[in-house]
Amino acid sequence: MVPVRLFISFAAAGFAAGFGSAAQAWEVCNETSFVQRVAVATTIDGAVTPKGWTRARPGQCLTFVADEISPRYVYAESSVAHQGDIREWKGRNRLCADDADFVANTEVSCALQNMTTRDYLAVDPAENVTRLVEIEDFGERAATAGIQRLLRDVGYSISKIDGREGRRTRRSLAAFFKDRSVRAPSTEGEIIDALEEAAMKAQDDFGITVCNNAGQTMWLSIARREDAGWEARGWWAVSQDTCLRPQSQSIKGRDAHIFALLEKPGGDDLRLKSGAAVPSQFCIAQSRFSSTGRENCADRGYRAAGFRPLPTDKDGIKLSLSEADFSPPSNDGLRR
Repeated sequence: MVPVRLFISFAAAGFAAGFGSAAQAWEVCNETSFVQRVAVATTIDGAVTPKGWTRARPGQCLTFVADEISPRYVYAESSVAHQGDIREWKGRNRLCADDADFVANTEVSCALQNMTTRDYLAVDPAENVTRLVEIEDFGERAATAGIQRLLRDVGYSISKIDGREGRRTRRSLAAFFKDRSVRAPSTEGEIIDALEEAAMKAQDDFGITVCNNAGQTMWLSIARREDAGWEARGWWAVSQDTCLRPQSQSIKGRDAHIFALLEKPGGDDLRLKSGAAVPSQFCIAQSRFSSTGRENCADRGYRAAGFRPLPTDKDGIKLSLSEADFSPPSNDGLRR
């Protein structure tokens, strides 16, 4: 399949005044089996400007305007409709981002813009096409691979995601639309959209969802047992009166824990109460982190924090946290 192309403009005025004759079309192609959202950072009026998000279906190319001789960066992550953790396509250049649509100013700190960060990939300005791929190179088979993955996310039996439209894929896809008593769309893009919408609804009953009913921004971390041992990850920013799901996998029968900080203007951040006589200790850091194991946190450059255990008798849990769930911190000086 020839990838679908979508042109994204950074405003016509910016194109004319900011780029001039050095402007060129830069394609970012999603050749993975995941629906992605993409953020880019290009040079506008002499300053690198991170901007997001633009949705990219499997097999779709997005076209951005970029200066052909100035730095440019890209970051992508998978849709929350997919089972499992968020997958990232990233590099080593930490720039501002936000969970909602954003435009960032690199001359102001991310914190002062109420933003977090992502690790963007630096792209050669001479590169006209940037391809986001998986270990298996789907190429023109990405759209079919995406349909297979979304069918699996919805609950249909897909033994292998290979981008090859076999009998099982066709039967599962026909069953998906028959079960919903609707006619199958005529294009792959419409099929992917319908499957992603269904997968989003199916995900509502899985994983960990946290709603912020407190008066300030909340910063969330989760810990769970993996096959290779314990892992803790953070931070996710949860704005006031919003909900966020940092984990979409089923937690049934698995040890899962959460920890959170609540911003307190003019004072130290409040900490989530553990709710246990002996809190479960995990290793955390001030900035975005992923730590394995629970021992010797300080020796490994982390700090220990008491996490709240979650009930794991069901596939998912939804927590609503208010300021009453938090208490003043200890004197370790921890902030994000």
